[in-house]
Parts: sequence; structure tokens; C-alpha cells
Amino acid sequence: LVLDLDETLINLEIKDINSNKCILHFRPDLFSFLTDIKPFCELISFTSASKEYARPIINEIELKNKYFDYCLFREHSVICGNDFVKDISRIGRDMKKIIIIDNMEENFRLNKKNGIKIYPFYGDENDNILNELKKILMMIFKQGYEDLTLALENYSYEIKKKVTLEG
Repeated sequence: LVLDLDETLINLEIKDINSNKCILHFRPDLFSFLTDIKPFCELISFTSASKEYARPIINEIELKNKYFDYCLFREHSVICGNDFVKDISRIGRDMKKIIIIDNMEENFRLNKKNGIKIYPFYGDENDNILNELKKILMMIFKQGYEDLTLALENYSYEIKKKVTLEG
């Protein structure tokens, strides 16, 4: 399971640009989501941000518990036009066994069948998207799909309605 960072798992609110003062908001249910999903899959953080920016945030998430098996950063992206794109085929895993979750569909445009576009998180304390996503992923994992792209296709209605909020 490949997880984006900014506006997917966290939101970094800049309070004062001159002093670099900012507030890190964790998406509600982040820690229960990671804890409950971890036994079912390998967790990979993949952000388009630089390692210097993202590593302290990941360390903050993992303060009490190590969740991520691997962390990938901008340097692991490929350039498509003017954009950094997350090409998960380069991770070295069976493409039928990998899901990427990101708030920006263009970030996984090279692997659309593997992607879940998640509603962006901007600090709303009432957000329940990760809880809804966890329910869907747990159903998929417990059903033992050999091909997760097929699972995403089968659950596309629930995903759009509850996670993307397009339904």
C-alpha cells in the first residue's frame, strides 16, 4: 500500500512564512488507520516532496510506532512534462498487488488501475475519510483478491462515494 503524505495523511499549515512557523495536522484516524492496515500489507510512504521536507514529518508520524517499510521522495519520481509523477511500477512489486492512495490523481497517472484518489485533507478535524478507506481496504484484504486492480474496479462505487466524495 503506497501512501501519499501532503493532503492525504497530513496537512502542514504555514502560520508565518518569514519565521517558517507551521502547524502539522494529522488527518483524523491516521494512527488507527496505519495500525489496523499494517498487518495486512507492506506500507510505503511516497511523496513528491523533497526528503529534507518530508523526513521530519514521517519521523513525527512514527514517533511511537514504525509504520512505513519504505519511504520514497521526489527523487524517486519520474518527470512527465513539468510534473513529478509517482511511477509505482518502479518499486519492484507485482503490479497486481499494489495500491497507491493520493489526493491528486495526476500523481499516479502512469498506474491509474492501481490508484485510489482520496479527498484532500486541509486540516478539517471532522474528516472521516481514513476511517471509510480503512473499511474498504479491510474488505478487500479479507476477501483475498489475487489482483488488487480488480478489487479496486469492483469497489469503485464505494470508493468514489466514501473516499473521493464524488458520489
